[in-house]
Amino acid sequence: MRIARSGNDIVAKHLTNALPGEVLSVIGIRSARVVRALPTELPKIEVRQEFTDIMLELVDGRLLHLEFQTTREPNLYRFGTYDWAMAERYKRPIRTVILYTRDVTEAPSELDAGSMRYAVENVYLGRMDGDAALETVKRHLSAHAWTEEDRVRLAFAFHMRFERRTREEAFEEIVEVVQRVPDVHEQNYLAALILGFSGRVMGDEQKEQLRRVLEMTDLLRELEREFEEKGIQKGIQKGELLKAREIAHHLLAEGVPIGVIEKATGLSREELEELKKHLQ
Repeated sequence: MRIARSGNDIVAKHLTNALPGEVLSVIGIRSARVVRALPTELPKIEVRQEFTDIMLELVDGRLLHLEFQTTREPNLYRFGTYDWAMAERYKRPIRTVILYTRDVTEAPSELDAGSMRYAVENVYLGRMDGDAALETVKRHLSAHAWTEEDRVRLAFAFHMRFERRTREEAFEEIVEVVQRVPDVHEQNYLAALILGFSGRVMGDEQKEQLRRVLEMTDLLRELEREFEEKGIQKGIQKGELLKAREIAHHLLAEGVPIGVIEKATGLSREELEELKKHLQ
């Protein structure tokens, strides 16, 4: 269930509606009223990685930067670099929360680099009671008392601590609950949360199982259409490029000047010089 970056705008659209009010307080992120999800592409020249995980605009004007970590971050230079680039791009204060999964229970929250000081908030999902979260969601669903907080509980329950169930049993129950959600809009919100957050750090087998469960949601159908259209466009572009090279090959063989072929085909002079070498 890996999402191409071209599909992130689609997920972001649904993700914004999935996080109304203070629902993120369920996992310990308080005072975070989300306005919208923002693009997370970063200039390659400024940072080593092109994208952060999730960037949300808050009602108070700040940006909430959420990062998932499955291992302990030894220092915060990498996240500080991301946030500096984002702060420069959007000219907004950044609030960074690192969501640690699995068995991580401690990690640095401050970086002292002399004149530059940087701080993040760490949330340890593995400390949270997954059994209680899952029982609450199931009880609300059965009583037709589903809340917006329940969708957050369910989406993040994959990474919480379970004592009355094995992790495999918990995963099976979570998938079953997702299937039982009757409202189509709620299904889309769940899909957006799982794909936008939890899906990023799941194993391949879990992702495939979730993909089968979520494949009937409007969100996944929209993503599939997007990827299909992109694939068609790439195919057309590839075909046009091959045709242009074929034409250039014939013109070069006839002795037509490279400058003329360049204008006729749109190929670069470097490409044409390379093609010319193969004629000799």
